[in-house]
Amino acid sequence: MKLWLLAVLFIIPGISFAEANTATLRKTVLVGAYGFAPYYDLEKGRGIVTEVLEQLNSMQADFHFKVVEIPSSRRYQSFTDGKVDMIFFEDPRWEWKDIPHYTIPVGIQDAEVYIALKKKAKDQSYFNSLTGKRIAGIVGYHYGFAKFNADEAYLQSKFKISLVSHNLASVRLVLHERADVAVVPLSFIRRYLRENPEKNAEVLISEKVDQHYDLRLIVNPKASIPRERLENLMSKLVKEPSYQALF
Repeated sequence: MKLWLLAVLFIIPGISFAEANTATLRKTVLVGAYGFAPYYDLEKGRGIVTEVLEQLNSMQADFHFKVVEIPSSRRYQSFTDGKVDMIFFEDPRWEWKDIPHYTIPVGIQDAEVYIALKKKAKDQSYFNSLTGKRIAGIVGYHYGFAKFNADEAYLQSKFKISLVSHNLASVRLVLHERADVAVVPLSFIRRYLRENPEKNAEVLISEKVDQHYDLRLIVNPKASIPRERLENLMSKLVKEPSYQALF
């Protein structure tokens, strides 16, 4: 069997024995990702997270960082259950306080803002109050206007809110006039409008901020990669122009 496998490795074009052996020896690190565009886009199965992992994988040959999709509302449980070793671009102020973890800076700050159709929102005063407005949000997200309570029952009881699975869906609710306001990451809506410039004439972005993010890498102390090794890798990565260009 070993001789047969060795022969196959030499026969398959583009795969050397050394490359196959290196891939086999790499230890897999499971990275949780949920709908949080532009960091991870569920529809595309890609985002900044996957690009970061590609860079981490190219920097060394001991570990293979692999994306595992998890529901946003169950990410804490997935982390606690050991289904993932880490989650990128999380704010420690969310529901991490009572969960064993450590954090690593990722050199990124972001914010959530409100958007509305310009034909409804004539100026910035439209965002002064959400009372009576239909709001589009994401399941499992923490919002400043809701005192960072992500419980779905609480949100439904206090607000006229539609909860969807990702930011693009909430933007579509506004565009199709099924919601008056959506709460989205500033990084997401800026990228969306760059990719869809015709929507600039339709969408108004609030100057008012719902919350500022202090985004970090959240890591399970029992992760399959040693803390010191991961910290060293991230320290090098965040200084790379290719990493900084992602944002």
